[in-house]
Amino acid sequence: MLDYIIKMFASSNVTGVVQNAVKANNAVDVKEAKDSRTVLVALLVSVLVMLLLNIIVGPFLWNNVFRSLVPAARKARWFDTLGLAVLFALIIPH
Repeated sequence: MLDYIIKMFASSNVTGVVQNAVKANNAVDVKEAKDSRTVLVALLVSVLVMLLLNIIVGPFLWNNVFRSLVPAARKARWFDTLGLAVLFALIIPH
């Protein structure tokens, strides 16, 4: 399972969440269903880790690094950096 988590975390492939969930629920073979559930859990864990890193580290980097480079930038809270990450994820194709 750790291999799946590392692979999903490294590739940042979040687009197949629904397909993985449907595949896990509709699998006829027990081994295929177990593998699909493992991939789904790994994907959810990687998304959770990325979310927590963004919530914890994002405002620190924005307020201490980015604001020193761009003086016109205002102070950011956790939801500001999270919204910016979601916006970039929607705009920039993977």
